[in-house]
Amino acid sequence: MSWCRMTGRVAWLVAVAVGLSADVGRAENWPGWRGPSRNGTSAETGVPVSWSTTKNVAWKTALPGSGISNPIVFADRVFVTASDGKNLANLHVMCLDRDGGGFRWHRRLWGTAPTRYHGSKSSMASPSPLTDGRHVWSFFGTGDVFCVNAATGNLVWHRSLADEYGTIENRFATSSSPLLYRDMVLLQVDHYGASYLVALDQKTGANRWKVDRPGRWLSWSSPQLIRGAAGGDEFIVCGSQRVESFHPATGKALWTVGDMRRECIPTPLFADGRLYVVSGPSGPSMKIRPGGRGDVTATHVEWKNSRGAPFVPSAILVGRRYYLVTDRGIATCLDAGNGKLVWQKRFGGGYTASPVAAADRIYWVNEAGVTLVIRGGGDRYEELSKNPIGESVFASPAISQGRFFLRTTRHLVCFRVVDE
Repeated sequence: MSWCRMTGRVAWLVAVAVGLSADVGRAENWPGWRGPSRNGTSAETGVPVSWSTTKNVAWKTALPGSGISNPIVFADRVFVTASDGKNLANLHVMCLDRDGGGFRWHRRLWGTAPTRYHGSKSSMASPSPLTDGRHVWSFFGTGDVFCVNAATGNLVWHRSLADEYGTIENRFATSSSPLLYRDMVLLQVDHYGASYLVALDQKTGANRWKVDRPGRWLSWSSPQLIRGAAGGDEFIVCGSQRVESFHPATGKALWTVGDMRRECIPTPLFADGRLYVVSGPSGPSMKIRPGGRGDVTATHVEWKNSRGAPFVPSAILVGRRYYLVTDRGIATCLDAGNGKLVWQKRFGGGYTASPVAAADRIYWVNEAGVTLVIRGGGDRYEELSKNPIGESVFASPAISQGRFFLRTTRHLVCFRVVDE
């Protein structure tokens, strides 16, 4: 092995050690959609609670184009995607310095076929990218999947799912974010056309398996991964009218639960051996015991509650409390054990972004760019701060290494405790 290759390998191992260390400030990476567990939660405690346009702002960087993909963070690098151009097919994958916000590299790409019938506040850069520290994988509403080198931005491989399986057709653009499993990238592609699940080889982009989904349409939900379930690992997808589980290594169907609405956006959560799902609009929240086979609607649903179900924002679980906010700003707290109402409150404003949490602090960002911070896990509502940024926000935030990353319609902003 050459010295250069050895040095690069050592550097990557050091980055992983730093990113995963629980001993140095409980530093965590935020490697994909909704963080390390895809639940929107972080164990970090040094994240700022209050800020303004000047207070606790570490840096603010203008981004080309638009997007509602959340930024992802690995060691000292921040990755983000965007799209621009008349046909929304000019795509960007960018790497910024975690500490200073400057661009380390900027990869410009071209999309195959912008989503048909798309017309909303989202763009072709709605799915969040993901990384293992060595590579970055990005999925766009154009039906393109790209793998680039995380250090250089050089293209490793590209797949045009639109060319191969048909242009993606829906009214909000594709927003389902991929996930990593072993040596595969798993994708949920539900739309008006021929819906499917597909597993791509991380190194080559070749299909490892593909499952066609006739009758599944109009879902923008991102999938969830369950590791170590009673019956083995599970790949969970929320779609039209049902929740479904597949074996992530093979795509084999395992179980289903009904009672979902025809349109589904929120990402399911998995914590303490249970799956929490919500379907909108005005659909139920459900707590499900995984590990079944066949239709388990009557046997594995532990509770169901239709109070406060959102259409777009995903839910969050902090302690024994399950929190939701509707698109119109009505927040609901349920007991995670039995699904009973704990409290309900009108936050105000419109909400597209999903909440995130650092320890027992929950961060809710409305479309006007005001971040409300409350204490989570308790029996009563406790507000800690309200923090305006002066720009519209539709993307979900990220938390990593004591920093709070917020993507506005024009900038990526990093907050950290710099002003007492």
